[in-house]
Order: sequence, then structure tokens, then C-alpha cells
Amino acid sequence: MEAALRLPNPSPAPLTADGRAALIVVDVQTCWWSLSPCGLARAAFPNLPQRTAALLAMARVHGVPIVHVRANYEGSPHVATMRRLNPSLNTVPILPDSEAWARERPGEPVVFKSTFDGFFRTELEACLCRMGVTRVLVCGLVTSACVLSTALGAFHRGFDVLLVEDCCADRSVARHQATVAMYADYCFRAASTQDVSELLPRLHAPSRAPQALRVHIPGRAGAVAAGEKAAAEA
Repeated sequence: MEAALRLPNPSPAPLTADGRAALIVVDVQTCWWSLSPCGLARAAFPNLPQRTAALLAMARVHGVPIVHVRANYEGSPHVATMRRLNPSLNTVPILPDSEAWARERPGEPVVFKSTFDGFFRTELEACLCRMGVTRVLVCGLVTSACVLSTALGAFHRGFDVLLVEDCCADRSVARHQATVAMYADYCFRAASTQDVSELLPRLHAPSRAPQALRVHIPGRAGAVAAGEKAAAEA
């Protein structure tokens, strides 16, 4: 099935170190992982915590900035539909509490979103553009939902997107693999942490990262670095 989903690509583009890069960590939250009652992602991807922690450590060592995107859905209209369609999947409050192994460090901005796409009505694009980013590495939860939507959001805005597929997880391995097969070499390139470990030393990190202070803008989903407050309120 996975092979049938992949597009023929006899001449795939090589993975180069062009452009300035940032790592986007999507929805690595307790509501989707450690507190999820169904536990499907934990069972299917038991190595996600160690692999994600290793990826974050590599990015920090090589000066690649990290932006954390988190779901804060309790006031979002789509949540009622999700819970009606499948009540077993979303029984805990969808709050932006991070897992300890993917928590932000000082200097790493956090953007809160109200729907699947981390770019929708948030300051994520502005944050990346201020850093001069042209390429984004994407990882997190859940592959077929918020990771995909955020990766496509970056693709639609002209960023070169690299999905770190073994630092993503879904509620089954089959769902994860089908998502990667459908969109790899179409809207993004897929790579492993091993590929990324070889690429990171050659990447051009942005000249500076935004400050870490988070500012909540009333009526907005995004939490942005303090230096972006004036622009966000304008």
C-alpha cells in the first residue's frame, strides 16, 4: 500500500544545505502523548521521546533555532466536531502543556495555535521570516493531522520543508507511513534523524533568534516573542 501511495520520482532532488533553517516542533504535548487515554501513539512509536530529544540537542549544538508550536484548542469550534466523530480520541482537555523531553529552552519561541495548521492566524510565519529562514525541519505529533497541516502551511508559504519522519508519530504506524508516502517528494522531503545529523553541520543558521519571552495577544492564537509584540498588536 505504501508503495502505491508514493509518486514516481526517478530524479529526486538531492538534500542540500542551502538556505537558512529552523526546526518546528509541533504539538509535543501531554494531551497527545503521556496523558492520552488511548495511548495509541505511545504504543506505536515508543522511541519518539529519545529521538526527539536527540534532534533538539543536535539543533541546539549547531545553532539551528527551534520554534515550538502548541495546540490550545479548548475554545476552538472544531473540537466539538472531533469529539462527536470519535469520542475516544479526545477525552482530556487539549491544553498546551509540553512533554518534558521536548520543552522549550530560554531563547526558543512558543507559538500557540487554535487549529491543525501552525501558520493559521498565528505569528509563526512572521517569526520565521524575521529570522531569515527559508527552510524548515518539521517534527512532532500527530503526523496525519497537525504535523501534516503545519508542513503544508509552510509549503504553501514558500518554505523548503524537510519532514523528520522518525521524530513524528501517529496513532498507528500505517497512518504515519501513508501520510509520508502521500506527500514526500510532492510537498516536502522526508528524512531520518541520521540524515539530519549529517545535514545540520552544513546548514546556515539564522543570524539571530527571537527572544524567549512569550506574549499572549487577546483574541489571537499565537504567542510570540516579546520583540514581536508591537507588530502583533498593530
